[in-house]
Amino acid sequence: MVSNPAEKTRRALPQRARKDEDKEARRRLILDEALALYQSTSYADVKMADVAGRALLAKGTVFLYFPTKEALFLALLEDLLFAWFGRLESLLEQGDSPWTGPRLARTVAESLEGEEALTRLLALLQTVLEQNVTAEQLRPFKERLMAALLRGGALVEQRLPFLKEGDGPRFLLHLHALVMGLRQMADLAPVAREVLEQVPHLALLRVDFTAELTTALTTLLRGMESR
Repeated sequence: MVSNPAEKTRRALPQRARKDEDKEARRRLILDEALALYQSTSYADVKMADVAGRALLAKGTVFLYFPTKEALFLALLEDLLFAWFGRLESLLEQGDSPWTGPRLARTVAESLEGEEALTRLLALLQTVLEQNVTAEQLRPFKERLMAALLRGGALVEQRLPFLKEGDGPRFLLHLHALVMGLRQMADLAPVAREVLEQVPHLALLRVDFTAELTTALTTLLRGMESR
């Protein structure tokens, strides 16, 4: 008897998904299980066979939906990234009081709190995920990303009148670069974390992701304002 509701859902899926809704449910299941594995380990440690095992699917079935591990995690990144864009747009549309650079920086940085999976994948986008996918797989992601940058950038420019046209998308591109660097610095190996916790004068090397991102974004916006 299967007592786990998630396992019941998996077992309820037909052996061969023929309907569009069955295919989408199976695709969603694969992504959910990949995310669960990634959140508990590293990208390098996630194996396609492990994803298939958690989803109660044959490994070959997983490859029918995602021909490479990079394609699977690019799809996962796409889900997480555009969900975040939606939340950020909602935050930027709230409130009638005037916005300042520090307020915008804090809002953006805090919107990424608890989004470790997203920020870790963003740090892998150019160096790993885009290295083993086809142009056909990558182009829709890039097109959607461009649209989100323009839409989100326009909202940023509306909130800060000192920004020039095009500064909003550029700000979001700088945000991407900062996230990549700070996430890698914040994700310490266990031995590195142990050393930094034991040696007081090395405290400067410990990175608080949200605090450092807020500071960096505030400085970036201050520079844009003073031009």
